[in-house]
Amino acid sequence: MRVGLLLLVLAALLAASGCGGGVSEGTNLDNGRQLFLNGDGDPGDATCASCHTLAAAGSTGTVGPNLDDAFRSARAEGFEESTFEQVVREQIALPGIGLGMPADLLEGADADDVAFFVARCAANPDEPACAAPAGGGGGVTATDGKEVFAQAGCGSCHMLAAAGATGTVGPNLDDSKPSKELVVDRVTNGAGAMPPFAGQLSEEQIQAVADFVVQSVGG
Repeated sequence: MRVGLLLLVLAALLAASGCGGGVSEGTNLDNGRQLFLNGDGDPGDATCASCHTLAAAGSTGTVGPNLDDAFRSARAEGFEESTFEQVVREQIALPGIGLGMPADLLEGADADDVAFFVARCAANPDEPACAAPAGGGGGVTATDGKEVFAQAGCGSCHMLAAAGATGTVGPNLDDSKPSKELVVDRVTNGAGAMPPFAGQLSEEQIQAVADFVVQSVGG
Protein backbone atom coordinates (compact mmCIF):
# COMPACT_ATOMS: atom_id res chain seq x y z
CA MET A 1 0.00 0.00 0.00
CA ARG A 2 1.36 3.44 -0.87
CA VAL A 3 2.38 5.50 2.15
CA GLY A 4 0.10 8.36 1.18
CA LEU A 5 -2.87 6.03 0.92
CA LEU A 6 -1.98 4.37 4.22
CA LEU A 7 -1.90 7.69 6.06
CA LEU A 8 -5.09 8.79 4.36
CA VAL A 9 -6.81 5.65 5.61
CA LEU A 10 -5.47 6.27 9.11
CA ALA A 11 -6.69 9.84 8.97
CA ALA A 12 -10.12 8.74 7.83
CA LEU A 13 -10.35 6.24 10.67
CA LEU A 14 -9.35 8.85 13.22
CA ALA A 15 -11.77 11.41 11.86
CA ALA A 16 -14.59 8.89 11.86
CA SER A 17 -13.89 7.94 15.46
CA GLY A 18 -13.76 11.54 16.60
CA CYS A 19 -10.16 11.20 17.79
CA GLY A 20 -8.53 13.72 15.43
CA GLY A 21 -6.64 16.27 17.54
CA GLY A 22 -8.09 14.90 20.77
CA VAL A 23 -4.77 13.77 22.27
CA SER A 24 -1.97 15.79 20.71
CA GLU A 25 -1.98 19.44 21.75
CA GLY A 26 1.08 20.95 20.10
CA THR A 27 1.34 24.73 20.11
CA ASN A 28 4.96 25.65 19.36
CA LEU A 29 5.76 25.43 15.66
CA ASP A 30 9.37 26.59 16.05
CA ASN A 31 10.05 24.04 18.78
CA GLY A 32 8.51 21.34 16.61
CA ARG A 33 10.72 22.31 13.67
CA GLN A 34 13.88 22.29 15.78
CA LEU A 35 13.03 18.93 17.32
CA PHE A 36 12.22 17.52 13.88
CA LEU A 37 15.68 18.61 12.73
CA ASN A 38 17.78 17.88 15.79
CA GLY A 39 15.81 15.56 18.07
CA ASP A 40 16.23 15.94 21.81
CA GLY A 41 19.99 16.23 21.54
CA ASP A 42 20.89 12.83 22.96
CA PRO A 43 23.96 11.43 21.11
CA GLY A 44 23.14 8.56 18.77
CA ASP A 45 19.40 9.15 18.80
CA ALA A 46 17.47 9.25 15.55
CA THR A 47 16.06 12.51 14.23
CA CYS A 48 13.01 12.95 12.05
CA ALA A 49 15.01 14.83 9.43
CA SER A 50 17.53 12.03 9.03
CA CYS A 51 14.79 9.67 7.81
CA HIS A 52 12.02 11.85 6.32
CA THR A 53 11.70 14.36 3.53
CA LEU A 54 9.83 17.51 4.55
CA ALA A 55 10.28 20.72 2.59
CA ALA A 56 9.49 22.96 5.56
CA ALA A 57 12.46 21.46 7.40
CA GLY A 58 14.71 21.32 4.35
CA SER A 59 15.18 17.60 5.02
CA THR A 60 15.65 14.96 2.35
CA GLY A 61 15.75 11.66 4.25
CA THR A 62 14.61 8.60 2.34
CA VAL A 63 14.58 5.90 5.03
CA GLY A 64 11.02 6.76 6.09
CA PRO A 65 8.02 8.16 4.19
CA ASN A 66 8.19 11.48 2.37
CA LEU A 67 5.84 13.46 4.60
CA ASP A 68 4.92 16.02 1.93
CA ASP A 69 3.83 13.22 -0.39
CA ALA A 70 2.08 11.34 2.40
CA PHE A 71 -0.27 14.19 3.31
CA ARG A 72 -0.69 15.96 -0.03
CA SER A 73 -3.83 14.15 -1.17
CA ALA A 74 -5.49 14.30 2.24
CA ARG A 75 -4.82 18.05 2.49
CA ALA A 76 -6.25 18.60 -0.98
CA GLU A 77 -9.37 16.70 0.04
CA GLY A 78 -9.91 19.02 3.00
CA PHE A 79 -8.90 16.90 5.99
CA GLU A 80 -8.40 18.96 9.14
CA GLU A 81 -4.88 19.65 10.38
CA SER A 82 -6.00 18.42 13.80
CA THR A 83 -6.48 15.00 12.23
CA PHE A 84 -3.04 15.14 10.61
CA GLU A 85 -1.56 16.04 13.98
CA GLN A 86 -3.19 13.10 15.67
CA VAL A 87 -2.01 10.69 12.96
CA VAL A 88 1.59 11.89 13.33
CA ARG A 89 1.41 11.81 17.12
CA GLU A 90 0.13 8.25 17.05
CA GLN A 91 2.95 7.25 14.70
CA ILE A 92 5.55 8.78 17.05
CA ALA A 93 4.16 6.80 19.96
CA LEU A 94 3.47 3.54 18.11
CA PRO A 95 5.16 3.46 14.70
CA GLY A 96 4.27 -0.15 13.99
CA ILE A 97 6.25 -3.34 13.66
CA GLY A 98 8.83 -3.49 10.89
CA LEU A 99 8.92 0.24 10.12
CA GLY A 100 12.38 0.72 11.65
CA MET A 101 11.29 3.74 13.71
CA PRO A 102 11.70 3.49 17.50
CA ALA A 103 8.60 4.06 19.59
CA ASP A 104 8.38 7.24 21.65
CA LEU A 105 11.35 8.86 19.95
CA LEU A 106 9.97 12.02 21.54
CA GLU A 107 7.39 12.24 24.31
CA GLY A 108 4.99 14.66 25.92
CA ALA A 109 4.88 18.27 24.75
CA ASP A 110 7.91 17.77 22.50
CA ALA A 111 6.19 14.99 20.56
CA ASP A 112 3.03 17.12 20.40
CA ASP A 113 4.97 20.05 18.93
CA VAL A 114 6.59 17.87 16.26
CA ALA A 115 3.18 16.49 15.32
CA PHE A 116 1.81 20.05 15.22
CA PHE A 117 4.68 21.20 12.98
CA VAL A 118 4.26 18.31 10.53
CA ALA A 119 0.47 18.72 10.49
CA ARG A 120 0.72 22.43 9.74
CA CYS A 121 3.56 22.26 7.22
CA ALA A 122 3.49 18.95 5.33
CA ALA A 123 2.53 19.66 1.71
CA ASN A 124 1.63 23.23 2.67
CA PRO A 125 4.16 25.46 0.87
CA ASP A 126 1.82 28.47 0.81
CA GLU A 127 1.86 28.79 4.61
CA PRO A 128 4.44 31.55 5.41
CA ALA A 129 5.50 29.84 8.64
CA CYS A 130 6.34 26.71 6.66
CA ALA A 131 8.78 28.23 4.20
CA ALA A 132 11.78 26.00 3.52
CA PRO A 133 14.90 27.19 5.35
CA ALA A 134 17.40 29.16 3.27
CA GLY A 135 20.38 27.14 2.17
CA GLY A 136 18.77 23.77 2.80
CA GLY A 137 18.09 22.03 6.07
CA GLY A 138 19.29 19.18 8.18
CA GLY A 139 20.06 21.37 11.18
CA VAL A 140 23.74 20.34 11.15
CA THR A 141 25.94 23.13 12.47
CA ALA A 142 28.68 21.08 14.11
CA THR A 143 32.21 20.78 12.76
CA ASP A 144 33.48 18.07 15.12
CA GLY A 145 33.02 14.64 13.53
CA LYS A 146 31.25 13.06 16.52
CA GLU A 147 28.83 15.96 16.74
CA VAL A 148 28.20 15.86 12.98
CA PHE A 149 27.40 12.14 13.32
CA ALA A 150 24.88 12.96 16.04
CA GLN A 151 23.27 16.01 14.44
CA ALA A 152 22.98 14.39 11.01
CA GLY A 153 21.10 11.48 12.58
CA CYS A 154 23.60 8.83 11.50
CA GLY A 155 22.81 6.91 14.67
CA SER A 156 19.24 6.38 13.56
CA CYS A 157 20.48 3.89 10.98
CA HIS A 158 23.95 2.79 12.08
CA MET A 159 25.45 1.13 15.12
CA LEU A 160 28.65 2.78 16.34
CA ALA A 161 29.73 2.28 19.95
CA ALA A 162 31.83 5.43 20.08
CA ALA A 163 28.75 7.51 19.26
CA GLY A 164 26.37 5.58 21.51
CA ALA A 165 24.46 4.72 18.33
CA THR A 166 22.35 1.59 18.05
CA GLY A 167 20.62 1.93 14.66
CA THR A 168 19.91 -1.25 12.74
CA VAL A 169 18.66 0.03 9.37
CA GLY A 170 22.14 0.40 7.86
CA PRO A 171 25.43 -1.46 8.36
CA ASN A 172 26.92 -1.91 11.82
CA LEU A 173 29.97 0.34 11.48
CA ASP A 174 31.84 -1.37 14.33
CA ASP A 175 31.63 -4.65 12.42
CA SER A 176 32.08 -3.41 8.85
CA LYS A 177 35.00 -1.05 9.65
CA PRO A 178 34.66 1.01 6.46
CA SER A 179 37.59 2.88 4.97
CA LYS A 180 37.58 6.67 4.95
CA GLU A 181 37.15 6.66 1.19
CA LEU A 182 34.02 4.53 1.50
CA VAL A 183 32.54 6.67 4.27
CA VAL A 184 33.14 9.86 2.29
CA ASP A 185 31.54 8.33 -0.79
CA ARG A 186 28.48 7.00 1.03
CA VAL A 187 27.89 10.21 3.00
CA THR A 188 28.36 12.34 -0.10
CA ASN A 189 26.45 10.29 -2.65
CA GLY A 190 24.26 7.93 -0.66
CA ALA A 191 23.57 4.31 -1.55
CA GLY A 192 20.47 2.15 -1.34
CA ALA A 193 18.21 3.50 1.40
CA MET A 194 20.84 5.99 2.54
CA PRO A 195 20.27 9.49 1.13
CA PRO A 196 23.12 11.69 -0.11
CA PHE A 197 24.22 14.33 2.38
CA ALA A 198 26.14 16.48 -0.08
CA GLY A 199 23.43 19.14 0.06
CA GLN A 200 23.17 19.08 3.86
CA LEU A 201 26.79 18.75 4.97
CA SER A 202 29.79 20.79 3.87
CA GLU A 203 32.88 19.06 2.53
CA GLU A 204 34.60 19.85 5.83
CA GLN A 205 31.76 18.21 7.80
CA ILE A 206 31.86 15.12 5.57
CA GLN A 207 35.60 14.78 6.06
CA ALA A 208 35.21 15.26 9.81
CA VAL A 209 32.51 12.62 10.22
CA ALA A 210 34.48 10.20 8.03
CA ASP A 211 37.58 10.70 10.20
CA PHE A 212 35.50 10.12 13.32
CA VAL A 213 33.99 6.87 12.03
CA VAL A 214 37.30 5.47 10.81
CA GLN A 215 39.16 6.37 13.98
CA SER A 216 36.35 4.96 16.12
CA VAL A 217 36.39 1.55 14.45
CA GLY A 218 40.18 1.32 14.36
CA GLY A 219 40.53 1.82 10.63
